[in-house]
Amino acid sequence: MKYYGITDRGLVRKNNQDSYVIATNKANDVFAIVADGIGGNSGGDIASAMTVSLFSQAFSETEGFTDGQQASQWIKRMITHVNYEIYSYGAGRPELKGMGTTLTGVMITSFGKVVVNIGDSRTYAWWKDGRFRQITMDHSLVNDMIMHGELTPEEAKNSPRKNVLTNALGVWPTVRGDIHVHQEQMDGLLLCSDGLHGYVEEEKIRSILMNPDMDPSLRARNLMKSALEAGGYDNVTIILIDLEEERNGI
Repeated sequence: MKYYGITDRGLVRKNNQDSYVIATNKANDVFAIVADGIGGNSGGDIASAMTVSLFSQAFSETEGFTDGQQASQWIKRMITHVNYEIYSYGAGRPELKGMGTTLTGVMITSFGKVVVNIGDSRTYAWWKDGRFRQITMDHSLVNDMIMHGELTPEEAKNSPRKNVLTNALGVWPTVRGDIHVHQEQMDGLLLCSDGLHGYVEEEKIRSILMNPDMDPSLRARNLMKSALEAGGYDNVTIILIDLEEERNGI
């Protein structure tokens, strides 16, 4: 397995509210996380940084997990804990009220990949036969409208409400998180904030990921280049994981 992470402020924003981490635990499991902060002033920076710090520190101390259910329960408890910490921090500081963050993460273990999502950062999977698909569901107003037949995917791309979230970590006293265990083989995973998927067409993302002549770091940098060439209107964070050992049956 090879992995690479990269983040950039973009060309418009004054600061970078994204954070990411690629952590390991005592069983050599890997947990990759992308968090895209939201909120005025420095609230988003703080929320995303708290999220990756709290998750990575706790994960690094675990001995590993016996199955997907145990790993999922651990993630669920951590979501509750991190949500409380961010919400409490913001509630005590009026200038940070409403601070929060998205969260998308993948825990890679011997029994499968455990994927968690809150908000509109995304995780994609790809296969060497050309398949490429989003394996998280956006918690956003426009996605809800698409699901109810009120918008088409094309209309959603240009909607003035495309950045309105229906779920985020730390904004409210309680939060819901999507957690799914994937046991099928995959050739790679892409985690990213909406600074990438919101401005670069999925077909272009797929074509870069499918290039067998590039290692993960070069593919990630090419994805970043594409986001900046599209205008760099938002912070951009990318984690690319090449599941080389799994693909080769190791």
